[in-house]
Amino acid sequence: EGRMNEDQFIEDAYQAFDDRAQVILDRIDSRKWDVLIGVIETTDRVQHMMWRLRDPKHPMYDAALAAKHGDSIERIYRRADTCVAEVLEHLEPGTQLMIVSDHGFHSWRKAVNLNTWLVQQGYMVVQGQQPGEKKLEDLFGGGEFWENVDWSRTKAYAMGLGQIYFNIRGREGKGIVSPGEEYQQLAAELSAKLMTMTDPEDGKPIVRAVYKRDDVYSGEFLNNASDLQVGFHDGYRVSWQTTLGGSPQGIVYPNMKKWSGDHGGYDYAETAGVLISNRKLPQGPARIIDIAPTVLRHFGITVPAVIDGRALY
Repeated sequence: EGRMNEDQFIEDAYQAFDDRAQVILDRIDSRKWDVLIGVIETTDRVQHMMWRLRDPKHPMYDAALAAKHGDSIERIYRRADTCVAEVLEHLEPGTQLMIVSDHGFHSWRKAVNLNTWLVQQGYMVVQGQQPGEKKLEDLFGGGEFWENVDWSRTKAYAMGLGQIYFNIRGREGKGIVSPGEEYQQLAAELSAKLMTMTDPEDGKPIVRAVYKRDDVYSGEFLNNASDLQVGFHDGYRVSWQTTLGGSPQGIVYPNMKKWSGDHGGYDYAETAGVLISNRKLPQGPARIIDIAPTVLRHFGITVPAVIDGRALY
């Protein structure tokens, strides 16, 4: 938001990192714990804001700033490596250590207005004058949303980071899509059309994959889940207006904000995080949902049947 420059941001990021790292080390030294979880957020913050300076294709790339701060992401990871070494020095021998990240990162070069696309394709119907730009103050301050949507003719709407919901009869207040066959037909039709989205500037595909609710979710709250999850190619992410339900003009536009790297809405298969353990891990992929059952198994606690994932060892 322009309230500080890059030098101030980096200084603040390192201060936050060092403060958090010291708290973690102090907690370790207290020995008053059975399992200790320390969270370092700075790797995330720096990638969100500084990715533009490591990607010459980003519309906010600045060669002069890149010469000074282009290695800021690598430097913060080196600081993270040092933090791991410090933690190991403070741990008692034989203590199990796991380093877990919940996601990777991508460059966010262009924003995609999913609701605008749904309007153009006839799945969402708006009436009257388009509302102005939605802001976070609207979300937390009692603002209005969806005020110009004709729900009697709307089949689908988007909000959040790549989630598309159907206007389902019995779930939405003015639902028109019937569960069952009509629902399945809409899911298949919309999934296929989303895969044909291309960038009007160069014709490149925008969507890498579309995941249907029933293929990726299960459990008693299945009906509350988004009906489709869109996974974008590297470089694309839903617009901020899409996350709040807005449908401004245009489908694709350059991301001219310093928030230039992200992870939400990208295809999960290409946004993997990091898992490091000082105990040998088995062969094969590990998932973030495997961490909780692994910790429970470590303490000899029976893993409840309702928990997704499996113990890694």
